[in-house]
Amino acid sequence: MPLRLPSPVLPRFILPAVAAAALVACQPDAPDFTVNGQEALDTCVAQACETLMLDGLGLRDYSQINGLSHVTSLMVSYTDFSDLSAIADMAQLRELHMASAQVRDLSGLAALPNLELLHVQFNEPTSHAPIAGLSGLRELAVGGPDFNDLSFAANMHGLERLLITSSAPDLDLSTLGANRGLRTVEMHGADTLELAPLLALPNLRQVSLSYNGQAFGPAQTQAVLQLRARGVIVDVEEILPPVC
Repeated sequence: MPLRLPSPVLPRFILPAVAAAALVACQPDAPDFTVNGQEALDTCVAQACETLMLDGLGLRDYSQINGLSHVTSLMVSYTDFSDLSAIADMAQLRELHMASAQVRDLSGLAALPNLELLHVQFNEPTSHAPIAGLSGLRELAVGGPDFNDLSFAANMHGLERLLITSSAPDLDLSTLGANRGLRTVEMHGADTLELAPLLALPNLRQVSLSYNGQAFGPAQTQAVLQLRARGVIVDVEEILPPVC
């Protein structure tokens, strides 16, 4: 019988992305939030804010953001944001949150060399390769139903925290190689993945895994036990469907 590994609740890092995505199905049709987005932008300009929070709001014209040199953290998740050229002059950005937006071309990340945090899950870009050019990146969230390639991150040795919010069943974790920077890896829907490649990460300290109702098989259980024997903190949690 497959072993279900007990664990405490997942760290709060994974909960907002997972819970928000899951609860979308519970929500009624949304009104046009761009008016509220414009109000948030106007307030940010008036206060010279460092964090511009447009999650779930959006704008009719995102190029309005481009000249805001005081903004170092930009949040445009759950919007229709689609073109990184609209923020190409914001090299000062240190955080960019754009989960569940509409960005297909990540080449514009080259204009944002100071990013330390990037959340780009559920965008379905044509390629994740441009992320590899962000040498200062410390935290990355990626994923989607067709996400199946982590090779771009193999040599990102400054990357310390990786969150995979969703993936294709054939995602090969071995393409991470022996990335010596990674300290924390968090994966949602890990019941379909081979976990043994995590043992190749020499400085791994914490792993958080969630699965969707299917208990881990013997090989996955063995990998978890080996990680724990090496001193890695491994949390395992079953994801339950949302109650509307």
